[in-house]
Amino acid sequence: MRNAETVSPDRPSLRELEILRALILSRKTTSAAASLGVSQPAVSRAIASLEGRVGRALFAREGGRLIPNADAFALEEEARPIFAALDRICSWPDGLQGHSTLRVASSPTLAQFILPDILAALRVAEPDLTIHVEIGTNTAVVAAVADRLADLGLADSPSIHPGVRAEPMREASAHCLMPDDHPLAAKERITAADLHEQPMIALARRFPSRVEADRHLAAAGSQPRIVAEAATSAFVAELVRRGVGLALVNPFPLTLGDGLKGLMARPFEVPIRYLTMLLFPALGAASPVARRFADMLKARQPEDGLTRPIR
Repeated sequence: MRNAETVSPDRPSLRELEILRALILSRKTTSAAASLGVSQPAVSRAIASLEGRVGRALFAREGGRLIPNADAFALEEEARPIFAALDRICSWPDGLQGHSTLRVASSPTLAQFILPDILAALRVAEPDLTIHVEIGTNTAVVAAVADRLADLGLADSPSIHPGVRAEPMREASAHCLMPDDHPLAAKERITAADLHEQPMIALARRFPSRVEADRHLAAAGSQPRIVAEAATSAFVAELVRRGVGLALVNPFPLTLGDGLKGLMARPFEVPIRYLTMLLFPALGAASPVARRFADMLKARQPEDGLTRPIR
């Protein structure tokens, strides 16, 4: 029976990954060896061993220098969370006294409109807090939380993942966004027929709300002219503001700050539902600072008349 603690022979060692990082920074085996306190032959052997484990070259050899290739950079990026965790372990527990860290992953529009104010308020309440923010797609946010690379995430699209626990914080339905002087702004509600042959800016097709909107428009025989597609509602709003076309979007968090300046948002006849969610790792309780952040965010949600806060 195989010992459960046996390390796989194909698994890179921490030393090899450490040498990889040093070489990417210095590009010279002599400098990398000096920074790590090992011999130059030891550096060369470690890189050769690492390349053998991963099954591909990581450096080009040019005139005594090692030039990292794309695979080297990709592997080093994968290893960064390992060394970040080791740094935290090295300072534990004394380094954590009176100090805490919050790691937040967020989709772009939520990061732009929500995070600055709430993180500033949290820093006032907890001046020793260090905050790390990663901004990416909803899929990347879910992955970061599931892999515990983030303490919590903010996402504006429903995602199901066994490694994530979702906590709704805002509910909304689709609104049609238009310049405030557009003829349709006089209507209280926008129908599919109103959008027939109108120039439209659509969210990318990977968003479920885009697929749902397309289905309803097609069922009603409405054929808007899609003149642009974009991946964030903030960018869509900027195009609408400049008269490029209309858009069906989640009005939150554009309702915050100046997100709707010069624009009118009218409810769409079909209740396409949106949930803005806080995401936590599925197993175990949220970290204390993540829970404080979440509670503060939910409590401070403003009323905007278009969407509903869930406190």
